[in-house]
Amino acid sequence: MFARCPDCSTVHPVNAAILAQDGGRYRCGKCNKVSNALESLFDEWPEPGGKPAKRGELPVLGLEIDLDKAKRSRLNPEDAELAGDAVETPRGKSRVGRFFLRSAWLLAGLVIGAVIIIKGSEFLGQPVLKPQEVEAAKVALGLQKPPAREVFRDLEMIHLVSRKLAANPDRPGYLDLEATIVNRASKSQPYPELEVILFDAAGSRLAVHEFEPADYLSRNSPGGASMSPHAYLPLHLELEDPGEQAVGFELIFH
Repeated sequence: MFARCPDCSTVHPVNAAILAQDGGRYRCGKCNKVSNALESLFDEWPEPGGKPAKRGELPVLGLEIDLDKAKRSRLNPEDAELAGDAVETPRGKSRVGRFFLRSAWLLAGLVIGAVIIIKGSEFLGQPVLKPQEVEAAKVALGLQKPPAREVFRDLEMIHLVSRKLAANPDRPGYLDLEATIVNRASKSQPYPELEVILFDAAGSRLAVHEFEPADYLSRNSPGGASMSPHAYLPLHLELEDPGEQAVGFELIFH
């Protein structure tokens, strides 16, 4: 409930308890004029040009007015206390509500405008953001997991430096293959899988042996280790001897 000063038009919030203290009399906190709030009382914050309630239209006060106390105040004005100096206040919740409503509309307009610009650019074949930039933005915002790191691998840069195949003197029926390989690439890459093919004199395959990195690396090698650039790696592999027919072999990297 609000009262508007008839002299300076300043609006003051009032309640039934304040009005009952002195029959509705109050002093304006801006122009210091004493007026009767009952003559310019509004249920809601008055808009410019708004008219107060007419005679016979009772505003919703929210509390009962002590009419006996108001009567005594009129009969003995010298003993009555003014209902406190009303202080000019902002529109409170009404103003805050309008601020948030305008902010919401502004934000919605910005979002809609951004969507229109992006879709229009895609339609014309000139997207505002490249797919790589969109993916990077999603990762930065935590909306998407970072892509798996691509592992460098170039088997053509792994070279066989030396090799020797001979019978195993300690284990009859087995062959010893001793070889040295090197990574000629400028950066590390995973250890290769090995395939050893034994041939006879006609060039036909007699046996094929496959080795994973764990089969030829030392047991003390850390998991996930890779071949360092220009690092030499000696190999010692044991193969089943297919007999005297085996006269040649080939070592292939996978």
